[in-house]
Amino acid sequence: MSLLLKINELNNFIDKENFINLYCKNYQIGLVHKKIVKLLLEKKLPFILKNNSLFFKEEKKKHLNTTVKNICELLVEKKIISRVTGENFPCVSTLGQKELFVIERALVEYLGIKGFGVHLIAYVKTGKNKIKVWVPLRAANKKVEPNKLDNTVAGGISAGETVYQALIREGFEEASFKKNILNKALQVGTINYAWRNKKLSLRRDTLFLFDLELPANIIPVNNDGEISKFKLYNCNKVIEKINFTNDFKKNCALVLASFFIRKGLINSQNERNYEEICSLL
Repeated sequence: MSLLLKINELNNFIDKENFINLYCKNYQIGLVHKKIVKLLLEKKLPFILKNNSLFFKEEKKKHLNTTVKNICELLVEKKIISRVTGENFPCVSTLGQKELFVIERALVEYLGIKGFGVHLIAYVKTGKNKIKVWVPLRAANKKVEPNKLDNTVAGGISAGETVYQALIREGFEEASFKKNILNKALQVGTINYAWRNKKLSLRRDTLFLFDLELPANIIPVNNDGEISKFKLYNCNKVIEKINFTNDFKKNCALVLASFFIRKGLINSQNERNYEEICSLL
């Protein structure tokens, strides 16, 4: 499978007719599959269906939090959500603005609410115009994509966190990077995708991207048990794995493609779909 196809897999939202806009306080915050909408209305949860859009009746945060918790319990009861994570994500119109409510991470994609994350690629210079990247292997007991390769640091932004607070937390948990090291990371942009990864869900993610050049003597070590090991990879090997295997976690293709394009390692001379790939990043 080519890099372009991997990227297109994460932008496969083409059945918009099966989804209804979700509004809260006049903000369009999500997209909900019609079958989920039917369940919410049958349960008589506090929503109004109007003009083919779904509106929360409540406006106070504590009432919205209760409704969202009840939705999660309903979808667990219906076996649509297989497990809850205990992690709360923010529902915001724009990251940094006041939270409308907080939402269990497992529910985010079933309301089509935008999720936010940080992805950092740590690399080491090994010679003139030569670099290697630190790649972790996800633990075998991970509930989501176990035994898959990942970006050096990657995780969601929790409720109440800023982008940099999430980076500092995830960087220490996943790689033992201290704040003085992470402060040297360069923020290089964002990547967005709309991914129909399950029958009734829609993942709308914004990932904040960071590059971090490391000296050879700093080696990432996992702290939270979610990574089994780190390996320093030649970039050509990583590009080969992205193109021809499914070894990496799904959204890594987008992030790594962006990194290798910035470093000139993917270009119009060695990637026939270069122009189209650039347009999708």
